[in-house]
Amino acid sequence: MKKAVAMVLCVVFLISIVAACSKSDSGSKDKGSSGNNTGNAVLSSTATPPPAMGDKVLNVGYGPKDKLDSAWADYGGFYKTQVFRRLLMLNDKGEPVNKDLAKDYTVSSDNLTYTFTLRDDVKWHDGKPFTAEDVRWSIATAIKATSLNSVFAGAFAKIEGAADWKAGKADNLKGVTVDGNKVTIKLTEPVGVFLLVMAQWPPYPKHLLEKEDPAKINLANFWLKPIGNGPYMVTDVQPNNYAMLELFKDYYGTKPKIEKIKLNTYTEDKIVTKAQANELDYVQVMSLEQITEAIKNPAYKAYPVDIFFDRYLQANMTGKDGKGNAKIADLRVRQALMYAIDRKALADKLFKGQAELLETKIPSKLPEFDKNATTYAYDAEKAKKLLKEANFDFNQTIKLQYYYTDQQTIDLIDTIKYYWQQVGVKVETSLMTGDLVTLIYNTREYDFLYAGLSAMALEEAYSLFHTDSALGMQVLGGDKAGWDPLIDNLRKSVDPAKRKEAVAKLQENEAKYLWHMPLFSIKQYVLVNESRLKTAGIYGNEWTNYDRKVETWELKTK
Repeated sequence: MKKAVAMVLCVVFLISIVAACSKSDSGSKDKGSSGNNTGNAVLSSTATPPPAMGDKVLNVGYGPKDKLDSAWADYGGFYKTQVFRRLLMLNDKGEPVNKDLAKDYTVSSDNLTYTFTLRDDVKWHDGKPFTAEDVRWSIATAIKATSLNSVFAGAFAKIEGAADWKAGKADNLKGVTVDGNKVTIKLTEPVGVFLLVMAQWPPYPKHLLEKEDPAKINLANFWLKPIGNGPYMVTDVQPNNYAMLELFKDYYGTKPKIEKIKLNTYTEDKIVTKAQANELDYVQVMSLEQITEAIKNPAYKAYPVDIFFDRYLQANMTGKDGKGNAKIADLRVRQALMYAIDRKALADKLFKGQAELLETKIPSKLPEFDKNATTYAYDAEKAKKLLKEANFDFNQTIKLQYYYTDQQTIDLIDTIKYYWQQVGVKVETSLMTGDLVTLIYNTREYDFLYAGLSAMALEEAYSLFHTDSALGMQVLGGDKAGWDPLIDNLRKSVDPAKRKEAVAKLQENEAKYLWHMPLFSIKQYVLVNESRLKTAGIYGNEWTNYDRKVETWELKTK
């Protein structure tokens, strides 16, 4: 009986979203979301903050599941940037201008040769010295890795000899050489974001990983308790519970004041509960609903950060068996499912000013957005017509998966399911749990995945579509003639006008393929327990390697 009542309430909720928001949409010319727009104001309670409490351990998220995450596919986040360092580092504006493992670097006038001079005082957490050979070996290994960020893959593919090395036709990677503490990298053509890559991609310790299969390096036992070269070292890992980081006494830089960090493992739906109990000091949050609840505890403030973050539906074009997904292969099916969703209604009701509608992978506020791009205004009748024209089999079930666990996402998925059912499509939804990289790109038990992408560069927004992306090939299948030349043109473009022209052509291509079905672009929030933690007041994209100036952070305790 309770289950039946719950189902009725769910349907009532879904219908209320459709009815109330669709009605408010009539006559509106605004493509973005409306409602209580929070803008970029810091969010906090008006109540008096409580006194400092707790131990002198910084509590953050990003804890381990079966093991800690590797750092070449999803490269950012607090743990990865404090345990692993990069040659360069972003400033708070996202510019790769700060030197880190590299104490100096030069770029040739033709933008084809980069020489990095490394510091000679860097150690891995096991006491072994960090060397130029670690960098050379890591780049060579990354080229053969299957779990690699698409921008990294695209940049490294332009290193001299990369293709022969990856194919096993060469004994070494010709374009990367070492001379003492200098690493020289030679490219076959300019890569507009190469310095950005060097500020995001971390080298690994060769002496601990050189015997691993490059294609499966993300699955190595090394990640049970990884060894890095940053200010904090991993000292204890309790799978699916927590990991402890402690100050590395031989860290080469300014040592942080906070000696211990606890990486807590929890799903996103637990953020509010953790904040109410003062069990979190610092965490990024994508749900405005969670932020609104969390700051009811006056200890917390939430800092909004405008980032390039897309939410979309990723089509599994290769299918579970890798031979193609007949259910959604016809473009008209994917178009129909886009037209069937009233995205503006969802943005107004669920995101309340946090979301901006996407028509392409480029947010409309960016100068690169193509104003002539194909749009997908809600049109259920058009959706039905397209499905009929495509001879869609209404007896089959479309599987929609998601990996975000907040209530906002659950409501969104339920409502998308409702919309699709209204045009006659059978839908099965499920939460994806476990090793997401493996589940998304190898297991592939979905037709569509509700996903997000935080892009540091325009290249990253499209690189998954390139055939040099191992991950992209596994789920999208690639189209060398259709995508590669356009993406390559963007990658080697430096002039802003040429980059804008290149991105416009890519946006045209999106509508021809619709592999990623655009939904929203949303802002990120950094939630800080200011009764306990004093930061440097610098907040950037938490999924990147930017200079948070953690060495200045202080914990206040009773």
